[in-house]
Amino acid sequence: MGITYKGYTKTSPIIDGHAHMGHYRNFAIPNNDAEGMIARFDAVGIDVACVSHHAGISADQEYGNSLVADAVRRHPNRLIGFCVVNPNYPGTAASEIARCFGQPGFRGFKVHPELHGDYPLDGPGYRAMWEFADANALPVLSHSYFGGDRLATFEGVAARYRDATIFLGHAGVDLGTENALALLDRTSNVLLDMTAIQRHCNAVELLANRADPTRLTWGSDSPFIDPGIILGAVVHADIPEAVKTAILYENLARVLKIRVVDGVIEEARR
Repeated sequence: MGITYKGYTKTSPIIDGHAHMGHYRNFAIPNNDAEGMIARFDAVGIDVACVSHHAGISADQEYGNSLVADAVRRHPNRLIGFCVVNPNYPGTAASEIARCFGQPGFRGFKVHPELHGDYPLDGPGYRAMWEFADANALPVLSHSYFGGDRLATFEGVAARYRDATIFLGHAGVDLGTENALALLDRTSNVLLDMTAIQRHCNAVELLANRADPTRLTWGSDSPFIDPGIILGAVVHADIPEAVKTAILYENLARVLKIRVVDGVIEEARR
């Protein structure tokens, strides 16, 4: 028996694979701390969110990652930490990665090359991150669109680090949906993160009908965007319920190596 929220019946846990936290430099964001975000997640039925801090993807990776670590400690069954690496400080990357993953609750990386000076995703400043992700079979969520890296760059790092999973943030958007779909055909470890793209008319149906549904994930971009708006694009999409479950839960749970059982994050059984 599912739980009925406004306009839909929830039949499985929901993981938000792309969320942030905190203030941002050039516009106001309400409910931007952990408690404010979780209140909105509760209102629409989101169980768990993968978060990185705006401080990390902008000016201060250590400060941002510390704020995420604190939030995850306080809400261990609601939030999963994604460690941010700033490639402009390559000498600190290895120690910052060790610090993040030496604490409970971190299960992946988030990078935003454009906010770090349009640094190339395959540049040496990211090497420590890619090597760690590859060695530990971790996901790397990278922003894409409005400049930044081309899909060929994503394809190159996917080929080089085959045990890492790459979430193509926002599914490429202005890089071309057809091109992003073709990238899936040429790789085995790239998934399309549909954050933001699902706002476009019929985008969810297009991707669900064209791509292997095990290669699609969902995220809200909260607190930039209210999660209910973005979640609604999936739960009300004209696609099979099994595909919705894959997008909203199963694919992220598989990559993160977790299960969500009665509101508790558990390690996935091997």
